[in-house]
Amino acid sequence: MIDWQAGEAKWRQIERILKEEITLGDFPSGEKLPTELVLAKRFGVNRHTVRQAIGALADADLVRVEQGRGTFVQEAVLDYNLSQRTRFSQNVSRKQKLPHKRLLEWEETKARGKVARNLQLKEGMPVLRLFSVSEADGIPVCCSESFLPGIRFEGLEEAFRETGSLTEAFKSYGIADYQRKETRITSHLPTARIAELLRQPKTRPILLTENIDIDMNGGVIETGFTSFASDRVQLIVGGI
Repeated sequence: MIDWQAGEAKWRQIERILKEEITLGDFPSGEKLPTELVLAKRFGVNRHTVRQAIGALADADLVRVEQGRGTFVQEAVLDYNLSQRTRFSQNVSRKQKLPHKRLLEWEETKARGKVARNLQLKEGMPVLRLFSVSEADGIPVCCSESFLPGIRFEGLEEAFRETGSLTEAFKSYGIADYQRKETRITSHLPTARIAELLRQPKTRPILLTENIDIDMNGGVIETGFTSFASDRVQLIVGGI
C-alpha cells in the first residue's frame, strides 16, 4: 500500500517514487518501465494519473517514451567527438559501449547538386549511395546517408556490408587512413522514417551533420549527411 501524503497530487508522489527507483538502479539505464496499466494497478490509481507522472519524468529527461514501444529509462548522453579523424566505432567504444552499424540501403545513382559539389564531381557522374543506422549497445544513435565517387569505389557496398564499417571498407580500396575536411551542424525536425529508425517522436529535433572526408592526398572520398538523436548524443567539435 502507498502511504499517500495529504496536500500533494498523487501523480507527483508517483513521479518521486519512480525517480527514486531509477536513481537506485531498480530500473537500469535503457530498461523498459512497466506499462501504464501495470503501474496504475500497483499504485491504485487511474492510467491518466500514471501518464502525468511519466510525462514529468520525461520532461526531466529521466525516461523517454517511444511510440508503440513503451517507456524506457534514459541512457547517459554519448559524447561524440567531431575531429579530423571522426570514427563512429571509436567514439562509442571509448564509452565502453558496443558499436554496431547496419546497412539498410545502397544504390548506384548520379551526382546532383550539393552531393556533386561536395565530391567535386561533374553533374551526372556516378556515385554510390549508402544508407545505414548506427547503434550503441543496441540503442539507435544516428542514421547516415553517405555518397562516394562511383567509379573509384565500385562494389564498396559489399565490403561495407561485411565489415559494418566504412573505415574498414576503405582499406580494401587502398585507403588506410583519411581525414575529415569539414563538418556543418544544423538542427531539424526528423522525417517520419528517421524518427522511426531513431525510435523517437517526430516532434523532437535531430542534430544533422554534413561532412566531407578526404584521403591523405587531399582527394574527396565521401560526403555524408548524418541524423543524430539529440537526446542521446552530444556533439563535441575539435575533440581528439
